[in-house]
Amino acid sequence: MTYVVWSDMFSVRRPYIDNQHKKLLEIANDFHAALKDNKGKEFLFEILNSLIHYTEEHFRNEEEIMEMAGYPAVDIESHKKNHEQLVRDIFGLHQGFMHSEEKTTHELEIFLNNWLVQHILLEDKKYEPYCENLTDYRPRK
Repeated sequence: MTYVVWSDMFSVRRPYIDNQHKKLLEIANDFHAALKDNKGKEFLFEILNSLIHYTEEHFRNEEEIMEMAGYPAVDIESHKKNHEQLVRDIFGLHQGFMHSEEKTTHELEIFLNNWLVQHILLEDKKYEPYCENLTDYRPRK
């Protein structure tokens, strides 16, 4: 069962970032499926670790593309702060999950849905118009 389904309404019209958003949705769907299938805490913990690492990489790439696209610096700073808060929230839920699975598991499901859907639709879509003339992005790494 898929928890969140990719739709064009999520697209920022940059294939590299869209693919990363799809991967984040896939990880959230994996977490949801693991919960529904009563997978063990260790399995869920691995999915959360994957989410944390992939999220950090995605945020770096997204901030880089905003700079390359000429998104206003003040808005980039605001977006970075939003990303920093999301990472803190994920780490907090990760820690809570380590200590009390039941409550935090439900909080994580809600958080993943709200964060992925709301952040992409409300925050990430703001930089989409700035990317119109930007050729396909690849990280500078």
